[in-house]
Amino acid sequence: MTRQPKTAATRSRNRLIRSIVLAACLLIPLVARAEAPTDAAPAPAASSWRDFAPRLYIQDETFADLDYVKTEVTFVNYVRDRTEADVQLTITCQTTGDDGREYCLTFQGLGGFRDVNSVLKHATPPDATEDDLRRALVASVRRGLVPYVARTALRNYLTVEFNPPTAPAAVTDPWHNWVFSAGLNGWATGDQSYSYLYYNICPKVSRVTETQKLTLEGGVNANHRRFVIDSTTTRTVLSRSYYADGSWGHKLSDHFSLGARAEYMTSDYYNVRFVVAAGPKLECNLVPYPEYTRHKVYVQLAPACAYSRYFDTTLYNLLGETRIKNKAVLGATLTRNWGTVDLSAEGSHYVHDFSKNRLSLYSSVSLRIIAGLSWSVSGGYSFIRDQLALRKGRATEEERLLRLRELETGYSFWASVGLTYTFGSVYSNIVNPIF
Repeated sequence: MTRQPKTAATRSRNRLIRSIVLAACLLIPLVARAEAPTDAAPAPAASSWRDFAPRLYIQDETFADLDYVKTEVTFVNYVRDRTEADVQLTITCQTTGDDGREYCLTFQGLGGFRDVNSVLKHATPPDATEDDLRRALVASVRRGLVPYVARTALRNYLTVEFNPPTAPAAVTDPWHNWVFSAGLNGWATGDQSYSYLYYNICPKVSRVTETQKLTLEGGVNANHRRFVIDSTTTRTVLSRSYYADGSWGHKLSDHFSLGARAEYMTSDYYNVRFVVAAGPKLECNLVPYPEYTRHKVYVQLAPACAYSRYFDTTLYNLLGETRIKNKAVLGATLTRNWGTVDLSAEGSHYVHDFSKNRLSLYSSVSLRIIAGLSWSVSGGYSFIRDQLALRKGRATEEERLLRLRELETGYSFWASVGLTYTFGSVYSNIVNPIF
């Protein structure tokens, strides 16, 4: 069969087909590149992956083991100042009904992460060891940081595991939410001419449910002091106080709680043979209770009737009396990115004589003023006009110097202040356990 020679038209058509195929081969990579996500970051080099890691600032209100956190959570850069951070983590906690702890971790994105925020909570049992506490904290920190790391070039190095829980079994609590505890504390010091011994015993019973809270506690405090005056004379002073306190509360809503309280005390220092007091209490929280991790602004009212008996005759020539006392508390606890604030004012007075009153103020403030500069102050002041149990007669010099009995006063106070400035490297990734 004779092969026919190609015409000019055939050769032109073949050149056109080859041109189209070549163009397609060149355009396919360009189209694929154009369709790739615009926010894809280059894979980090093994030697510089920390340059891509989010910067984390931790505001801890729980005295957690942050060195352990830094050792276990290594895919972020820890910084000392909030202004340098991409993420701020605020850690708070409160006591649960069984005397365990509920930790609340608030993650707030900053800068380019400002639209990523979350709150994680986890509870630990009352018998948890310090190692249990820090392991549970590390697990929650890891979970909370995933959304931030997923936005960086380190996301390709993340792995996610899921361990499905077993089918829940019915929970039977033979204790019906009752929790019992007891504590014994002691402290001693001394030298050749002086010795001091203090001990405290404090049992406690509590029951906490979603709507109710009952607490019964008491104890004894004892102070034993020995003074060697000379080779033949020794002075021994022993003072004890016993107390018992019962409190019950019922949550009516996210803003109101109603309850009752009863108290008992005996103290030779305060000239009280015994005092028994009882009355109702009401609390109004201006913000919902579920927001306790960020703020609590509350008003408490607690009137009570008290029946008292004294060791010695008081300044008012009484060995016993029954009085009604009104008490109100206004308080606020705030936890913010810039620091923490705790304020309270407590006022009380006796109904039979309004001039017998007391006002106690308390404040604790910790602020980050500027980068590296933080300021903290705390203190309390009480205006005292209600010392009904003061012993009649002048105190001896020994009683005044050794504080063997309560003395008349118009006020009391305490204060603490601190200012800290830190500069240098903003990073705090390194943990060195030496010494």
